[in-house]
Amino acid sequence: MENWELMNTVKTNDGSLTLKSEKFNECYHSSEGALKETLYKHVFPAFEVVNGDNIKILDICFGLGYNTFASIIYGKYKKIEIYSPEFDEELIKSLKNFKYPNEFERINHIINEVSNNLYYEDEKIKIKIFNGDAREYIKTFEDNFFDIVYQDAFSPKVNKELWTIEYFKEIKRIMKNSAVLTTYSVATPVRCALYTLGFNLYTHTSDDIRKGTIATFLHLNNFDIVDMKEKLKRVKCYYLED
Repeated sequence: MENWELMNTVKTNDGSLTLKSEKFNECYHSSEGALKETLYKHVFPAFEVVNGDNIKILDICFGLGYNTFASIIYGKYKKIEIYSPEFDEELIKSLKNFKYPNEFERINHIINEVSNNLYYEDEKIKIKIFNGDAREYIKTFEDNFFDIVYQDAFSPKVNKELWTIEYFKEIKRIMKNSAVLTTYSVATPVRCALYTLGFNLYTHTSDDIRKGTIATFLHLNNFDIVDMKEKLKRVKCYYLED
């Protein structure tokens, strides 16, 4: 378990802060912006596809909680449940002292509760953090459980186990047929794994941030499709394996 106080605070281009992990030697967010990346690569595209009375989200992994907290602020829902694995409990315990963007001030009570107890619940919102291995955690969920998956682990280069085709098979099992997976990764092995498992792949068009990947079993008209058949004429499909 790493000591969050020894991790470097990094100011990103949109003014929001992130941290650099000593264990993985990567920042939790890109230099483009911690908040901007959260909104444009995860929250906005996910909630453009999914809406309903009770939205269930899997946030891989919790980290600084931007995806979870921004979903509460910007998401469209009547009730929301967010489940998230995180191996670094000390990091979670420190978040009540982290300087989030001003937009997060109105949910300070939620941030403090999550930081102290790894849990929060009221009549509309439920957040549950699992301290441990994400691969073991996802096995505990029943089939067709989640509406949204934020695939936001550290990169395949340093955190391979959360990007393998075996891992994505388990993610597929617990996603509803109407669900959506979002990720910052556009890497060929990641897209090949998702495509091999039957996902349709899309990307967003935005002047605000570099493109990520949107994966779903649905056919979407409001995003740019990734033509994997054409791509695979030029590039061999390969994916990471355990």
